[in-house]
Amino acid sequence: MKSTTNLAGRALGNGGRSLRSELFERVLNRIHAYFVRLLWDPHAVDDCLQNTLLRLETSLQEGRYKPQHSFNRWMWMKAHAVYVEFCRKQARQPRMVELAGQGRESPELARVEAQLDSATLLARLRSNLKPETFEVLVLYGQEGMSLCDIAALQSCHTRTVRRRLRDAESLAAGYASGD
Repeated sequence: MKSTTNLAGRALGNGGRSLRSELFERVLNRIHAYFVRLLWDPHAVDDCLQNTLLRLETSLQEGRYKPQHSFNRWMWMKAHAVYVEFCRKQARQPRMVELAGQGRESPELARVEAQLDSATLLARLRSNLKPETFEVLVLYGQEGMSLCDIAALQSCHTRTVRRRLRDAESLAAGYASGD
């Protein structure tokens, strides 16, 4: 299996169209999930996903990607830039998820309600945290990125990322305990 970095290096220039297609198929779901967790609006998610893929395509085609660097980190930098642009353009309104009717006992309903509880918690966190703090929570908790990589992505110090993560986790703990 080819690594994404190796594949991206071979996809540079005009001749790598099929390789770029394979590369995008490999990373599409991860980028989509990132925007879904941050934005929740399907139209905004699609727009940001498309803008990110266009930036990646253009950069690869023009040879601006350096194959000696990690493609994943470079990809997240592009996605982050698109997210920041979107936040600057929009007056973002959080979408709250309402819980389904309670009282019926079934494994399927319990699973759906657990997902809705998680979605409600994320919605509350998203509406009460600054965008950069919520993004740290998503990148660290969902994408498994290191604090150093997140700091590089957000152009701040690792201590700042650690503080943002601590703030998000303490707020989440407060919500979980019923505060």
